[in-house]
Amino acid sequence: MRVCRQLALDRRTFLRAGASVLALPWLDAMVPALRSTPPPPRRCVFVFSPNGMNMEHWRPEGEGPAAKLARTLEPLQPLQQRVTVFSGLAIDAGFPHGDGPGDHARAGGSFLTCAHPRKTGGADIQAGVSIDQAIAARIGQQTSFASLELGMEKGAAAGVCDSGYSCAYSNNISWRTPNTPVAKETDPKAVFARLFGDPQQVVDAAAARQQREQDRSVLDAVLADAKALAGRLGATDRQKLEQYLQSVRELEQRLQRLDDESPKTPVPAGLLASGQDYQAKLGLMYELLALAFATDRTRVATLMLGNAGSNRSYKFLDVPDGHHDLSHHGKKAEKLAAIAKINRFQVEQFAAFLLRLQAEQQGNGDLLAQCLVMFGSGLGDGDRHNHDDLPVLLAGEGGGAAKSQGHVRLGKEPMANLYLALLRALGGDDDAFADSTGVLKLR
Repeated sequence: MRVCRQLALDRRTFLRAGASVLALPWLDAMVPALRSTPPPPRRCVFVFSPNGMNMEHWRPEGEGPAAKLARTLEPLQPLQQRVTVFSGLAIDAGFPHGDGPGDHARAGGSFLTCAHPRKTGGADIQAGVSIDQAIAARIGQQTSFASLELGMEKGAAAGVCDSGYSCAYSNNISWRTPNTPVAKETDPKAVFARLFGDPQQVVDAAAARQQREQDRSVLDAVLADAKALAGRLGATDRQKLEQYLQSVRELEQRLQRLDDESPKTPVPAGLLASGQDYQAKLGLMYELLALAFATDRTRVATLMLGNAGSNRSYKFLDVPDGHHDLSHHGKKAEKLAAIAKINRFQVEQFAAFLLRLQAEQQGNGDLLAQCLVMFGSGLGDGDRHNHDDLPVLLAGEGGGAAKSQGHVRLGKEPMANLYLALLRALGGDDDAFADSTGVLKLR
Protein backbone atom coordinates (compact mmCIF):
# COMPACT_ATOMS: atom_id res chain seq x y z
CA MET A 1 0.00 0.00 0.00
CA ARG A 2 1.27 3.44 -0.91
CA VAL A 3 1.28 5.82 2.05
CA CYS A 4 0.57 9.44 1.16
CA ARG A 5 2.00 12.21 3.27
CA GLN A 6 -0.67 14.40 4.82
CA LEU A 7 1.66 17.22 5.80
CA ALA A 8 2.74 19.68 3.12
CA LEU A 9 4.82 22.52 4.52
CA ASP A 10 5.14 25.78 2.66
CA ARG A 11 8.71 26.46 1.49
CA ARG A 12 8.56 29.67 3.51
CA THR A 13 7.68 27.97 6.81
CA PHE A 14 9.29 29.58 9.88
CA LEU A 15 9.62 28.67 13.54
CA ARG A 16 8.39 31.71 15.46
CA ALA A 17 8.36 33.03 19.00
CA GLY A 18 7.97 36.76 19.54
CA ALA A 19 10.57 38.61 17.50
CA SER A 20 12.62 35.45 16.94
CA VAL A 21 12.12 33.78 13.58
CA LEU A 22 14.02 30.74 12.36
CA ALA A 23 13.82 29.78 8.70
CA LEU A 24 13.76 26.08 7.89
CA PRO A 25 16.00 24.17 5.49
CA TRP A 26 14.54 22.08 2.68
CA LEU A 27 12.45 19.19 4.05
CA ASP A 28 10.70 16.39 2.17
CA ALA A 29 7.46 17.56 3.77
CA MET A 30 7.66 20.71 1.67
CA VAL A 31 6.73 18.63 -1.38
CA PRO A 32 2.93 18.11 -1.51
CA ALA A 33 1.78 14.49 -1.46
CA LEU A 34 1.76 12.67 -4.82
CA ARG A 35 3.81 15.38 -6.48
CA SER A 36 7.34 15.02 -7.78
CA THR A 37 10.12 16.91 -6.06
CA PRO A 38 10.64 20.27 -7.79
CA PRO A 39 14.21 21.16 -8.79
CA PRO A 40 15.97 23.12 -6.03
CA PRO A 41 16.73 26.77 -6.83
CA ARG A 42 20.09 27.78 -8.22
CA ARG A 43 22.40 30.00 -6.20
CA CYS A 44 25.67 31.87 -6.65
CA VAL A 45 28.51 33.17 -4.47
CA PHE A 46 31.40 35.46 -5.44
CA VAL A 47 34.49 35.43 -3.18
CA PHE A 48 37.05 38.22 -3.63
CA SER A 49 40.68 37.89 -2.58
CA PRO A 50 42.82 41.07 -2.51
CA ASN A 51 46.32 41.72 -3.83
CA GLY A 52 46.54 38.98 -6.45
CA MET A 53 48.32 35.64 -6.02
CA ASN A 54 51.65 33.93 -6.18
CA MET A 55 50.75 32.66 -9.64
CA GLU A 56 53.49 30.04 -9.78
CA HIS A 57 51.84 28.25 -6.85
CA TRP A 58 48.32 28.87 -8.18
CA ARG A 59 48.28 27.76 -11.82
CA PRO A 60 47.62 24.02 -12.37
CA GLU A 61 50.06 21.91 -14.38
CA GLY A 62 48.60 20.79 -17.69
CA GLU A 63 45.13 21.34 -19.06
CA GLY A 64 41.72 19.71 -18.88
CA PRO A 65 40.44 17.24 -16.27
CA ALA A 66 43.86 15.60 -15.93
CA ALA A 67 45.60 18.82 -14.84
CA LYS A 68 47.48 18.66 -11.56
CA LEU A 69 46.56 21.21 -8.93
CA ALA A 70 49.45 23.42 -7.84
CA ARG A 71 50.34 23.80 -4.17
CA THR A 72 47.97 26.67 -3.41
CA LEU A 73 44.99 24.75 -4.81
CA GLU A 74 45.87 21.38 -3.23
CA PRO A 75 43.20 21.77 -0.50
CA LEU A 76 40.63 21.43 -3.32
CA GLN A 77 41.75 17.90 -4.25
CA PRO A 78 38.76 16.22 -2.55
CA LEU A 79 36.56 18.43 -4.74
CA GLN A 80 38.63 18.39 -7.90
CA GLN A 81 35.83 16.80 -9.93
CA ARG A 82 33.59 19.73 -9.02
CA VAL A 83 35.97 22.60 -9.75
CA THR A 84 37.18 24.41 -12.88
CA VAL A 85 40.26 26.65 -12.80
CA PHE A 86 40.40 29.29 -15.54
CA SER A 87 43.62 30.85 -16.83
CA GLY A 88 43.63 33.82 -19.19
CA LEU A 89 40.57 35.75 -17.99
CA ALA A 90 41.05 39.52 -18.04
CA ILE A 91 39.29 42.64 -16.78
CA ASP A 92 40.38 45.37 -19.17
CA ALA A 93 38.61 47.97 -17.04
CA GLY A 94 41.17 47.39 -14.29
CA PHE A 95 44.01 48.84 -16.37
CA PRO A 96 44.78 52.58 -16.06
CA HIS A 97 43.49 53.78 -19.45
CA GLY A 98 45.24 57.07 -18.83
CA ASP A 99 44.30 57.35 -15.14
CA GLY A 100 47.71 56.48 -13.74
CA PRO A 101 48.19 54.55 -10.47
CA GLY A 102 45.39 53.10 -8.41
CA ASP A 103 45.34 49.46 -9.50
CA HIS A 104 44.03 48.13 -6.19
CA ALA A 105 41.02 50.43 -6.22
CA ARG A 106 40.36 49.53 -9.84
CA ALA A 107 40.75 45.84 -9.00
CA GLY A 108 37.97 46.15 -6.41
CA GLY A 109 35.70 48.46 -8.37
CA SER A 110 35.92 46.43 -11.57
CA PHE A 111 36.01 42.90 -10.12
CA LEU A 112 32.29 42.17 -10.51
CA THR A 113 31.34 45.11 -12.74
CA CYS A 114 34.02 44.84 -15.46
CA ALA A 115 33.60 48.62 -15.66
CA HIS A 116 36.41 51.19 -15.43
CA PRO A 117 35.95 53.16 -12.19
CA ARG A 118 35.90 56.92 -12.50
CA LYS A 119 38.98 58.35 -10.80
CA THR A 120 37.57 60.59 -8.11
CA GLY A 121 37.73 61.06 -4.38
CA GLY A 122 34.41 62.86 -4.28
CA ALA A 123 30.77 61.91 -4.44
CA ASP A 124 30.76 61.49 -8.24
CA ILE A 125 31.82 57.85 -8.07
CA GLN A 126 30.94 55.62 -11.00
CA ALA A 127 31.68 52.02 -11.88
CA GLY A 128 28.97 49.71 -13.20
CA VAL A 129 26.26 47.29 -12.11
CA SER A 130 27.96 44.23 -10.64
CA ILE A 131 27.11 40.73 -11.81
CA ASP A 132 25.74 39.69 -8.41
CA GLN A 133 23.28 42.57 -8.49
CA ALA A 134 22.35 41.86 -12.10
CA ILE A 135 21.50 38.31 -11.00
CA ALA A 136 19.70 39.51 -7.87
CA ALA A 137 17.53 41.79 -10.00
CA ARG A 138 16.26 38.69 -11.78
CA ILE A 139 15.86 36.18 -8.93
CA GLY A 140 16.17 38.22 -5.73
CA GLN A 141 12.43 38.78 -5.33
CA GLN A 142 11.99 35.06 -4.65
CA THR A 143 13.77 35.24 -1.26
CA SER A 144 13.69 37.34 1.91
CA PHE A 145 16.95 39.02 0.92
CA ALA A 146 17.68 39.75 -2.72
CA SER A 147 21.39 39.43 -1.99
CA LEU A 148 23.82 39.18 0.90
CA GLU A 149 27.07 41.16 0.99
CA LEU A 150 29.69 40.12 3.54
CA GLY A 151 33.25 41.18 4.24
CA MET A 152 36.14 40.61 6.62
CA GLU A 153 37.25 44.23 6.93
CA LYS A 154 35.34 47.40 7.53
CA GLY A 155 35.99 50.29 5.21
CA ALA A 156 35.08 53.93 4.72
CA ALA A 157 32.42 54.76 2.16
CA ALA A 158 34.04 58.09 1.32
CA GLY A 159 37.48 59.65 1.16
CA VAL A 160 40.50 58.61 -0.88
CA CYS A 161 42.06 55.15 -0.37
CA ASP A 162 44.25 54.61 -3.42
CA SER A 163 46.02 57.23 -5.55
CA GLY A 164 43.05 59.54 -5.99
CA TYR A 165 40.38 56.81 -6.10
CA SER A 166 37.46 56.86 -3.67
CA CYS A 167 37.44 54.34 -0.85
CA ALA A 168 34.11 53.16 -2.27
CA TYR A 169 36.02 51.27 -4.97
CA SER A 170 38.47 49.61 -2.57
CA ASN A 171 35.87 48.61 0.00
CA ASN A 172 33.02 47.31 -2.17
CA ILE A 173 32.69 44.79 -4.98
CA SER A 174 28.89 44.84 -5.17
CA TRP A 175 27.23 47.72 -7.07
CA ARG A 176 23.46 48.08 -7.41
CA THR A 177 23.80 50.94 -9.90
CA PRO A 178 26.92 52.47 -11.51
CA ASN A 179 27.13 55.03 -8.69
CA THR A 180 25.63 53.03 -5.78
CA PRO A 181 27.82 50.43 -4.07
CA VAL A 182 26.07 47.96 -1.77
CA ALA A 183 27.58 48.17 1.70
CA LYS A 184 28.88 44.90 3.12
CA GLU A 185 28.27 43.57 6.63
CA THR A 186 31.44 42.68 8.55
CA ASP A 187 29.91 41.68 11.92
CA PRO A 188 28.94 37.98 12.03
CA LYS A 189 26.49 38.59 14.90
CA ALA A 190 24.68 41.24 12.87
CA VAL A 191 24.49 38.83 9.92
CA PHE A 192 23.08 36.12 12.19
CA ALA A 193 20.43 38.47 13.55
CA ARG A 194 19.56 39.60 10.05
CA LEU A 195 19.11 36.04 8.81
CA PHE A 196 17.29 34.63 11.82
CA GLY A 197 15.43 37.68 13.09
CA ASP A 198 12.06 38.95 11.90
CA PRO A 199 12.74 41.10 8.78
CA GLN A 200 9.87 43.39 9.81
CA GLN A 201 11.32 44.01 13.26
CA VAL A 202 15.05 43.72 12.64
CA VAL A 203 15.58 46.55 10.20
CA ASP A 204 19.19 47.48 10.82
CA ALA A 205 22.33 46.27 12.53
CA ALA A 206 21.65 48.19 15.76
CA ALA A 207 18.21 46.66 16.16
CA ALA A 208 19.64 43.27 15.29
CA ARG A 209 22.25 43.50 18.03
CA GLN A 210 19.65 44.65 20.53
CA GLN A 211 17.45 41.68 19.71
CA ARG A 212 20.35 39.23 20.13
CA GLU A 213 21.17 40.75 23.51
CA GLN A 214 17.57 40.33 24.65
CA ASP A 215 17.28 36.72 23.49
CA ARG A 216 19.75 34.31 25.06
CA SER A 217 19.27 32.00 22.09
CA VAL A 218 17.00 32.09 19.10
CA LEU A 219 16.67 28.32 19.52
CA ASP A 220 15.49 28.64 23.11
CA ALA A 221 12.78 31.01 21.92
CA VAL A 222 11.44 28.74 19.17
CA LEU A 223 12.05 25.39 20.87
CA ALA A 224 8.37 24.69 21.56
CA ASP A 225 7.47 25.44 17.96
CA ALA A 226 10.29 23.19 16.76
CA LYS A 227 9.14 20.27 18.94
CA ALA A 228 5.57 20.64 17.73
CA LEU A 229 6.73 20.56 14.11
CA ALA A 230 9.05 17.58 14.68
CA GLY A 231 6.11 15.54 15.93
CA ARG A 232 4.42 15.96 12.56
CA LEU A 233 7.42 15.04 10.40
CA GLY A 234 8.69 11.75 9.05
CA ALA A 235 11.86 10.16 10.39
CA THR A 236 14.15 11.57 7.68
CA ASP A 237 12.83 15.11 8.10
CA ARG A 238 13.05 14.88 11.90
CA GLN A 239 16.70 13.94 11.63
CA LYS A 240 17.39 16.75 9.20
CA LEU A 241 15.57 19.26 11.43
CA GLU A 242 17.56 18.07 14.44
CA GLN A 243 20.86 18.41 12.56
CA TYR A 244 19.91 21.87 11.33
CA LEU A 245 18.97 23.09 14.81
CA GLN A 246 22.25 21.71 16.12
CA SER A 247 24.11 23.65 13.41
CA VAL A 248 22.38 26.85 14.44
CA ARG A 249 23.13 26.15 18.12
CA GLU A 250 26.80 25.59 17.35
CA LEU A 251 26.88 28.78 15.32
CA GLU A 252 25.43 30.74 18.23
CA GLN A 253 28.05 29.27 20.54
CA ARG A 254 30.84 30.14 18.11
CA LEU A 255 29.55 33.71 17.91
CA GLN A 256 29.58 33.92 21.70
CA ARG A 257 33.14 32.58 21.87
CA LEU A 258 34.18 35.16 19.29
CA ASP A 259 32.90 37.88 21.65
CA ASP A 260 34.63 36.29 24.64
CA GLU A 261 37.95 35.95 22.81
CA SER A 262 37.95 39.34 21.08
CA PRO A 263 40.76 41.69 22.14
CA LYS A 264 39.71 44.11 24.88
CA THR A 265 42.20 46.78 23.82
CA PRO A 266 42.04 48.95 20.70
CA VAL A 267 43.39 47.32 17.55
CA PRO A 268 45.17 49.20 14.73
CA ALA A 269 42.93 49.84 11.74
CA GLY A 270 42.92 46.98 9.26
CA LEU A 271 44.65 44.54 11.65
CA LEU A 272 43.62 42.03 14.28
CA ALA A 273 45.65 41.44 17.43
CA SER A 274 45.15 37.69 17.11
CA GLY A 275 45.11 35.66 13.95
CA GLN A 276 42.68 33.32 15.68
CA ASP A 277 40.10 36.11 15.59
CA TYR A 278 40.37 36.32 11.82
CA GLN A 279 40.23 32.57 11.36
CA ALA A 280 37.19 32.23 13.59
CA LYS A 281 35.41 35.14 11.94
CA LEU A 282 36.04 33.81 8.43
CA GLY A 283 34.71 30.39 9.43
CA LEU A 284 31.59 32.05 10.82
CA MET A 285 31.02 34.04 7.65
CA TYR A 286 31.22 30.90 5.53
CA GLU A 287 28.84 29.06 7.89
CA LEU A 288 26.39 31.95 7.71
CA LEU A 289 26.51 31.78 3.92
CA ALA A 290 25.84 28.03 4.01
CA LEU A 291 22.84 28.46 6.34
CA ALA A 292 21.52 31.39 4.32
CA PHE A 293 21.46 29.16 1.25
CA ALA A 294 20.19 26.07 3.09
CA THR A 295 17.22 28.04 4.42
CA ASP A 296 16.70 29.89 1.12
CA ARG A 297 16.99 33.30 2.78
CA THR A 298 18.97 34.45 -0.22
CA ARG A 299 20.33 32.97 -3.44
CA VAL A 300 22.98 35.57 -4.26
CA ALA A 301 25.97 36.48 -2.08
CA THR A 302 29.41 38.08 -2.10
CA LEU A 303 32.27 37.81 0.37
CA MET A 304 35.35 40.05 0.48
CA LEU A 305 38.25 38.29 2.21
CA GLY A 306 39.83 41.72 2.51
CA ASN A 307 39.42 45.17 1.05
CA ALA A 308 41.32 45.86 -2.16
CA GLY A 309 44.88 46.69 -1.15
CA SER A 310 44.40 45.14 2.32
CA ASN A 311 47.56 45.23 4.41
CA ARG A 312 46.37 42.74 7.01
CA SER A 313 49.06 40.79 8.82
CA TYR A 314 48.75 37.00 9.07
CA LYS A 315 50.87 36.33 12.12
CA PHE A 316 49.13 33.00 12.78
CA LEU A 317 50.65 31.83 9.49
CA ASP A 318 54.09 33.11 10.53
CA VAL A 319 53.57 36.00 8.13
CA PRO A 320 54.01 39.14 10.26
CA ASP A 321 54.29 41.58 7.36
CA GLY A 322 51.29 43.23 5.74
CA HIS A 323 49.66 41.50 2.79
CA HIS A 324 49.80 44.53 0.47
CA ASP A 325 53.42 45.21 1.35
CA LEU A 326 54.30 41.61 0.55
CA SER A 327 52.46 41.75 -2.77
CA HIS A 328 55.13 44.20 -3.95
CA HIS A 329 57.57 41.32 -3.74
CA GLY A 330 60.13 42.35 -6.38
CA LYS A 331 60.52 38.61 -7.03
CA LYS A 332 62.13 38.12 -3.61
CA ALA A 333 61.75 34.48 -2.63
CA GLU A 334 60.82 35.11 1.00
CA LYS A 335 58.01 37.49 0.06
CA LEU A 336 56.68 35.16 -2.62
CA ALA A 337 56.69 32.32 -0.08
CA ALA A 338 54.74 34.47 2.40
CA ILE A 339 52.15 35.36 -0.24
CA ALA A 340 51.78 31.66 -1.09
CA LYS A 341 51.05 30.93 2.59
CA ILE A 342 48.27 33.53 2.63
CA ASN A 343 46.85 32.26 -0.65
CA ARG A 344 46.82 28.65 0.52
CA PHE A 345 45.12 29.56 3.79
CA GLN A 346 42.38 31.32 1.84
CA VAL A 347 41.88 28.28 -0.38
CA GLU A 348 41.81 25.97 2.65
CA GLN A 349 38.96 27.99 4.15
CA PHE A 350 37.20 28.13 0.79
CA ALA A 351 37.51 24.35 0.37
CA ALA A 352 35.99 23.84 3.82
CA PHE A 353 33.04 25.99 2.74
CA LEU A 354 32.55 23.92 -0.41
CA LEU A 355 32.63 20.71 1.64
CA ARG A 356 30.00 22.23 3.94
CA LEU A 357 27.76 22.88 0.93
CA GLN A 358 28.42 19.36 -0.30
CA ALA A 359 27.31 17.93 3.05
CA GLU A 360 23.98 19.80 2.96
CA GLN A 361 21.30 17.74 1.20
CA GLN A 362 18.81 19.53 -1.06
CA GLY A 363 16.14 17.46 -2.78
CA ASN A 364 17.86 14.58 -4.56
CA GLY A 365 21.33 16.09 -4.40
CA ASP A 366 23.55 18.34 -2.30
CA LEU A 367 23.60 22.10 -1.97
CA LEU A 368 26.86 22.51 -3.89
CA ALA A 369 25.19 20.90 -6.91
CA GLN A 370 22.77 23.85 -7.00
CA CYS A 371 25.44 26.51 -6.52
CA LEU A 372 27.93 28.33 -8.71
CA VAL A 373 30.73 29.51 -6.41
CA MET A 374 33.43 31.74 -7.86
CA PHE A 375 36.72 32.52 -6.13
CA GLY A 376 39.21 34.99 -7.55
CA SER A 377 41.12 38.24 -7.48
CA GLY A 378 41.06 41.42 -9.53
CA LEU A 379 44.85 41.25 -9.88
CA GLY A 380 47.08 38.50 -11.19
CA ASP A 381 50.57 39.17 -9.86
CA GLY A 382 50.35 41.84 -7.17
CA ASP A 383 53.80 43.14 -8.02
CA ARG A 384 52.98 43.61 -11.72
CA HIS A 385 49.49 44.98 -10.98
CA ASN A 386 48.23 43.14 -14.04
CA HIS A 387 44.51 42.70 -14.61
CA ASP A 388 44.84 39.88 -17.12
CA ASP A 389 45.55 36.19 -16.56
CA LEU A 390 43.58 36.49 -13.34
CA PRO A 391 43.40 33.70 -10.75
CA VAL A 392 39.80 32.49 -11.02
CA LEU A 393 38.04 29.23 -10.23
CA LEU A 394 34.44 28.08 -10.32
CA ALA A 395 32.95 25.33 -8.14
CA GLY A 396 29.59 23.58 -8.17
CA GLU A 397 27.21 22.60 -10.91
CA GLY A 398 24.53 25.28 -10.72
CA GLY A 399 21.68 22.81 -11.16
CA GLY A 400 23.32 21.28 -14.22
CA ALA A 401 24.50 24.52 -15.83
CA ALA A 402 28.17 23.79 -15.12
CA LYS A 403 30.51 20.82 -15.00
CA SER A 404 34.12 20.50 -13.92
CA GLN A 405 36.55 21.02 -16.79
CA GLY A 406 39.72 20.81 -14.73
CA HIS A 407 42.07 23.52 -15.99
CA VAL A 408 40.84 25.69 -18.86
CA ARG A 409 43.55 27.77 -20.49
CA LEU A 410 42.10 30.70 -22.43
CA GLY A 411 43.55 33.52 -24.46
CA LYS A 412 43.02 37.04 -23.15
CA GLU A 413 39.28 36.52 -22.70
CA PRO A 414 37.02 39.06 -20.97
CA MET A 415 35.95 38.11 -17.46
CA ALA A 416 32.56 39.45 -18.54
CA ASN A 417 32.17 36.36 -20.74
CA LEU A 418 32.20 34.22 -17.59
CA TYR A 419 29.75 36.56 -15.89
CA LEU A 420 27.37 36.47 -18.85
CA ALA A 421 27.43 32.66 -18.66
CA LEU A 422 26.63 32.80 -14.94
CA LEU A 423 23.85 35.32 -15.53
CA ARG A 424 22.24 33.04 -18.08
CA ALA A 425 22.68 30.00 -15.85
CA LEU A 426 20.76 31.80 -13.11
CA GLY A 427 17.77 32.85 -15.15
CA GLY A 428 18.86 35.76 -17.31
CA ASP A 429 18.38 35.87 -21.07
CA ASP A 430 20.79 38.76 -21.61
CA ASP A 431 22.83 39.06 -24.78
CA ALA A 432 25.69 40.93 -23.12
CA PHE A 433 27.22 41.98 -19.80
CA ALA A 434 29.69 44.87 -19.59
CA ASP A 435 32.39 44.29 -22.25
CA SER A 436 31.50 40.66 -22.96
CA THR A 437 32.22 39.29 -26.42
CA GLY A 438 30.49 35.93 -25.97
CA VAL A 439 29.37 33.33 -23.45
CA LEU A 440 32.08 31.31 -21.74
CA LYS A 441 31.52 27.58 -21.78
CA LEU A 442 30.72 26.24 -18.30
CA ARG A 443 30.63 22.54 -19.14
